Amino acid sequence: MREPDGLPSNPFVSRLSSLLQSVEDWGTFRTGARQAAVVAVLYRREGALYMPFVARRADLPSHPGQIGLPGGQVVPGESAWQAAAREAEEEIGVRAADLVPLGAGPPLYAAVTNYSVVPFVAWLGREDVRFRPDPRELDAVLEVPLARLLDQSAWQDGPRARLGRSLPIEGAVIWGLTARLLDGILPPITAALDAPAS
Repeated sequence: MREPDGLPSNPFVSRLSSLLQSVEDWGTFRTGARQAAVVAVLYRREGALYMPFVARRADLPSHPGQIGLPGGQVVPGESAWQAAAREAEEEIGVRAADLVPLGAGPPLYAAVTNYSVVPFVAWLGREDVRFRPDPRELDAVLEVPLARLLDQSAWQDGPRARLGRSLPIEGAVIWGLTARLLDGILPPITAALDAPAS
């Protein structure tokens, strides 16, 4: 069931959507930078909330073996959200039409790659989802419990401030730009979870 604005009739989802920037008016990409968009997909499995991450193949020339959110470059003629949803479908096998966009976090600039990246948050209402990693790009899809991402004691500070925080998961590590993007979207998720039911 959905509310009149198209969101599922789920108090958490509605609260979270109200705490994020709108999908259409999230901001702008950095001038002169390459444009990219990622999506943090939230879903329930056996009563707990999860978020999938992609584990890139170790033999790729770009970002080998890294853990990230599904997403990629925005191509001419599509919006940032359309790019994120398309990439999620291509990379992890979730139909773009099944993703309900809730909003966006603050965009970040990665100077090393000259990418300006906006992170979207989307709801996937199917508990029976089975991810299908694209074998051309990925080794696996890691289903990470949201509780793990929100556990501040699990995060580690990098040896140098510029490396930021990192989070060990399933024999891998979330770090770098992905960790910085999460720093922008996890606080509103926490606030939406902590808000009293109305």
